[in-house]
Amino acid sequence: MAMIESIEDAAELFPSFQNLSFLITLFSFLEKYGLLCIEVEFYVAIFGLFLTLCHIFVLTRKPMMTSSIISIMIGMGICDALSMIFAISVKDLSYNFYRDECTPPFTFAQFVIFLLLAHSRDNIMRCSIWLGLVMALFRFLALRFVSQPGILKITNTRFGFVATFITFFASCVLTFFNVFRYRLVEDGIWTAGEKCHIESNNVYIIYRQQLSDVYNANSQLLLRAVTFINAVSTKILPSLLLPIFTILLIIEIRRARKKITNASAQVQKQTDKTTYLVIFMTTTFFIASLPAGVFSLFQVIYSDKGFIYLFSFVDHFSNVILTVNASIHCIICFVMSTDYREHTKMILGIQPKKINTNSIF
Repeated sequence: MAMIESIEDAAELFPSFQNLSFLITLFSFLEKYGLLCIEVEFYVAIFGLFLTLCHIFVLTRKPMMTSSIISIMIGMGICDALSMIFAISVKDLSYNFYRDECTPPFTFAQFVIFLLLAHSRDNIMRCSIWLGLVMALFRFLALRFVSQPGILKITNTRFGFVATFITFFASCVLTFFNVFRYRLVEDGIWTAGEKCHIESNNVYIIYRQQLSDVYNANSQLLLRAVTFINAVSTKILPSLLLPIFTILLIIEIRRARKKITNASAQVQKQTDKTTYLVIFMTTTFFIASLPAGVFSLFQVIYSDKGFIYLFSFVDHFSNVILTVNASIHCIICFVMSTDYREHTKMILGIQPKKINTNSIF
């Protein structure tokens, strides 16, 4: 990992900028607390994994399978659980990028394992954010075109699973292009510092990632295209669409309330709860993805190498927020959904089972 210790280092990483002293301060701050975020996320992921598995268990009960919103939430829960497993797995490997002079570098096998875990996690987290968008879109369409018979299709549980699979497949396609962007090459032999007092006959080869020939051809045209699509679809577009969907859902709630009759008041109340649940989850996704979205925009606009490192640091912050957000999905549902709360109590044996249920989803 690159270090900035002087104006000359900053000028090398950020040749397009003049205010280098600010960049040195920003880089040092993000590097310091980015490392702390890796440690924090590890413990949050352990606790969050337990909550998320419980969340998935509740959602997959047959009485809960009532709409596409539930199907999508199950998909999000699976993505969140896998993301937390990957976060736990890469914690120690991530520290190797910030190793001191006494810590040997990755072996080739360790580097490959780390990259596979990192790409898998990026894929899963991207899919989870996209599913949040799909969930908000489905809820908006269900409210806006409620009187049209054809719109009932998107509220079907099976349709939600199909949408989840398509979203996952689209994310995998983008990940495929990211995986082959770089290749591992040898970058010399590692030697321990003079203060380390390491006595070993092992030879450690330093490996680094190098841009593949395909991405380097034609003035890096394919690299620019993939970087742009990845940044826009994964970070920037969700940061723009999530607040838009939130506003649209609020507008639809207000519009629907003007048409309420006494007979439909109870149904509308239940519908509002579902919409508020979607709004709350959409808002938390927006807050979690905004920082990375801003830095992704800079990475697209500027070609300075330093933004790659800044983006990796900001990604540590965003990953913590996303992991916390994923961990509290079950709490959000428990607080805001009567049906979810009742089924949770029945599973725990706190409340007797009921034959009939009216899901708010």
